[in-house]
Amino acid sequence: MKKMKFLALFLGLTLIVSCASKPKDPNEKKKLFEYEYDSVINPTPFATDTEALDYIFDNNVLGKTTITIPRSEWDTMLKNYDSYYRNEIPVHADYMFEKGGKRWILSNAGFRLRGNTTRVRPQGPDYSHSQGNHRWSNWQGLQGAGEDKYRQSSFKVSFDKFLPDDATDQQKEDVKMAGFIKGVNLKRFQGDSAYIREIYSFDLLRGYGVWTAPRASYTRLFIQIFEDYTDGSYTLLNYGIYEMFEEIGKESLAERSKKTDDSWTSTKGNLWKCQEHSDFTPYSIYKPEIDIGIDVLTANKDESQSYRYCLKSNKKDFDSAKDELVKWIEELAAINVYEDGGPEKAKEWFDSHMEVDLFLRTMACNVILGMDDDYWGNGNNFYLYFDTSAKGSGKLYMIPFDYDHTFGNPVGGDPTNKNPLNWGKASGARPGDRPLMEKMIAVPEYMELYKKYLLEFTDPASRFGKEQSQERIKAWQALVEPYINSPSLIYDHDTTKRIIDNGGYTMNKYFLLSNPTIWEGKRKAVEKAIK
Repeated sequence: MKKMKFLALFLGLTLIVSCASKPKDPNEKKKLFEYEYDSVINPTPFATDTEALDYIFDNNVLGKTTITIPRSEWDTMLKNYDSYYRNEIPVHADYMFEKGGKRWILSNAGFRLRGNTTRVRPQGPDYSHSQGNHRWSNWQGLQGAGEDKYRQSSFKVSFDKFLPDDATDQQKEDVKMAGFIKGVNLKRFQGDSAYIREIYSFDLLRGYGVWTAPRASYTRLFIQIFEDYTDGSYTLLNYGIYEMFEEIGKESLAERSKKTDDSWTSTKGNLWKCQEHSDFTPYSIYKPEIDIGIDVLTANKDESQSYRYCLKSNKKDFDSAKDELVKWIEELAAINVYEDGGPEKAKEWFDSHMEVDLFLRTMACNVILGMDDDYWGNGNNFYLYFDTSAKGSGKLYMIPFDYDHTFGNPVGGDPTNKNPLNWGKASGARPGDRPLMEKMIAVPEYMELYKKYLLEFTDPASRFGKEQSQERIKAWQALVEPYINSPSLIYDHDTTKRIIDNGGYTMNKYFLLSNPTIWEGKRKAVEKAIK
C-alpha cells in the first residue's frame, strides 16, 4: 500500500461532478481517461444476455475489478458500518472490470458492504459485536487492528443506484454492463482456504441442470482511494482474489425467461429473498408484521428491520404479494400425505404449483455438497420466484444462493455422514419443520426421482466424481494462486494468504486434493441410505 500520483486508473468523471469534493479547475476532468494500454472500452452489447453472462463469468479467464472511491466516501462507509454494521447505504464510487481484452467503465455507481457471515469492517478496528454481530470467533484480532490496516470484506456494486428520477433513456442504458447487467457482488473467500467452495458449488449446480443458480467466477480486486483532488494523489490497495457472482434480480430473471424448456415465462412475478428460518411452516408467518416485509437497513439499528421473507420486486404491490405467499404456505400446510389418497393429492398440488424436477435436482446437489445452510437444513439462503403474472407459468421456483457452507464448512455436524434421505432432521430440524421437502418426498414417485439424482450425481464418472472434480479444482487454483497474497492487507480473522488444502471445520473429511475422501465417502453414504 502506498500513495501515488494520480495517473491512468482513476475513473471518476461523473463521480467528481456528483460528490462534495470537486477539482478547482474543471478542465482537469479531461485527464481522467488516459490509459496505460489499449483495450476495447465499453464494448457493444453481446448478441444475447446469456452470451454476455457466460463471457463475464467464464471461470477459465481471470477478471480484474477496480473500484475508485474518494477518501470521504470510503470514510462515510466506515462510519455507517460503525453506526449499524448491517446497513445497506451505498456511497459513490466508480467501477471498472477487465476481462479478455474488454473493459467496462461505469461511473458514479453505488458501493457498499454486503454479507452476513462475510461482513466485516474493511479498515481498522471492528466493534460490531456490540450491535449484535455475534458471528465471529476471533473478535480480538478484528478489534486490535490499527487504524491504517485494511482487510477483506464483501461488497456490492449497483450501477444505477444514483440515477436521477428523471433519467433519460440514454442515461439508463449508460449504467448497464454488457448491455443489461446493473450490478455485481464481490465476495471474499471467508473460511475457505482452498478458494473454491462457492465457485465449485455453483458450477456443479448449473452443470447438473439447476439453471436457476447464479453464475460465479474469480476476479482480482483493486480499491483505489482518491486522497486529494488538488494534487491527484491516491492510495492503491490490492484486495487479492474475490468471487464475483451474478445478482438475483430483474436482469437475471429476464435472462432465464427465454421461453425454452429451462425457463419461466414472465419476469413480472414476485421475487422473495428468504433468510434464516424461512421454512414455509405456518409458524414462520405467525406474525406477518415481523416475518414478511421489505427490508429497511439504515445506519440506525433501531430504525432498521429485516424480515424472514423479504420482497425484492413489485414492492408497490406488497399486500398482494404477501397474500400470495401466505396462501401458498397455508395450502402447503393443509396437505396431509398420511391420509388415504394423500400422496396422490399431494402430487397433484405439487405438479400444478412447482417445477418439481428442478427443485429435487437442487436438493440433491445441496446434499452431496454438504450444504446444510439451505432450505432443508437451516431454512435459509434461497430466493423464491412466483411466476404467476398474467403470462407466467403459474409455478413457484426456488433459486439457490450463498454456498459458503459447503465442503466441510457445515452449520452443524459432519455432512459426509448425514442421512441424505432425511437431511433436515440430520441437520437439526424436527419432523414437520421443513414441510416442502418432507411432503414432497412422501410422494413415492418423487422419492424415487430424488434417489435417482443422488445416485446419478455421485457416480464416480460424473461431474462430482473425484477425477473430474479435482481437474477443475486444480485448474481454478492455478489460475488464482499467484494473486492471493496481498501486501496491502492484514489477514487477521478467517482469510488466508495462500491456498491451503484443509478440511474446513470438519478437518478429517474434506481435504479436496491430498486426501479426497469426500468423493467416495459421499457416494457410500448415498448407497447406504438408499439400500
